[in-house]
Amino acid sequence: MLSKKISISLFIFACGFLVSCDFFLPSKAENALAKVGDKYLYIEDIEGLATNQNGDSSEIIKSYIDSWINEQLILEKALQNLPEDKVNFEKQLENYRYSLIIYAYENQLIKEKLDTQVTINQIKKYYTANPDNFDLKEQLFQLKMVKTSLSAPNKDSLQRWVFGNDSLFKNKLDDYCRSFAKTCILDTSIWISKNTLSSYLKNGEEDLLKLKKGSNIFEDSLSITYIQYFDSRKSGELAPINYVKRQIKEIIRNQRRITLLSEVRKQIFEAGSLKGKYEIYY
Repeated sequence: MLSKKISISLFIFACGFLVSCDFFLPSKAENALAKVGDKYLYIEDIEGLATNQNGDSSEIIKSYIDSWINEQLILEKALQNLPEDKVNFEKQLENYRYSLIIYAYENQLIKEKLDTQVTINQIKKYYTANPDNFDLKEQLFQLKMVKTSLSAPNKDSLQRWVFGNDSLFKNKLDDYCRSFAKTCILDTSIWISKNTLSSYLKNGEEDLLKLKKGSNIFEDSLSITYIQYFDSRKSGELAPINYVKRQIKEIIRNQRRITLLSEVRKQIFEAGSLKGKYEIYY
């Protein structure tokens, strides 16, 4: 440690940062590298600085000292020119600290006490009670789709599997998609947005206009897409429950968070009142 201090001190001296003519420095200036007003930068403040970075250690230390001096000079100028109410942050810092403590405590309560399980019946109940919350912003499609390259094998079989009985060909479709599909949608319970479906098709919305209920094939110079189209919902209609199920789960959980924290605050206030922990003067 001593040798490190000596080497840093020698470097600073060589760079011209210690220019005192006095042999004996005041005690506060011992091991100091720089001073601005009554603020000092000490050797221990920069220990490990050069070793934790790449490059010339002397340049790193010099750059840090220059930066520190510049920051202190700007701070000094700000303190001289700003009114007192603009530089007194003690109250704000105290309030911020209190907020962080309360936030940490409430997060701990949520982890320990919040019921995060949401059943399908709870989802259905919320969905039924709040239909106006789930108007669609864009059209949705319910379908089965496999997109593959023109050079992929067994396209005749693939067409039969996509447009045929799902339960009979499910395993064959799963295997084929894993090996050859560029895009694969086999879960017919989910809903695909218009923008998402359009992105899968070569000609985008132009191909969507050609889409009809039942079997559809779209082919371009590189790929072929098979779509079994079952149903759709227009923009402005009520969203299918499966499409908003995850959203409803988060809504229910958030309502529980609010209720839990409200109840805890109420209990703490009532307990404080019973125990005479506070007094009101007005």
